[in-house]
Amino acid sequence: MMKISWEEMKNENPEEWLLISDFDLDASGHILAGVVDRHSKQKDLVYRSPALKKPGAFRYTGESNFSGLRSHAGTHHDV
Repeated sequence: MMKISWEEMKNENPEEWLLISDFDLDASGHILAGVVDRHSKQKDLVYRSPALKKPGAFRYTGESNFSGLRSHAGTHHDV
């Protein structure tokens, strides 16, 4: 899979949940680019196993109506 920019991710996967690996972050922790390993309109399909065996970031490409954090980055491993 090829690394693409956040803008490309949003354009290719509108209003979808993404599992992104090999990601680059800016100083504020926003994704600049990465590899989309999984995507879906259904969050549960992106979060479910099999998990990555490397650091992954979860992001939503649409507008969030949640007033708090709308993403989670960290290491996601099989249990």
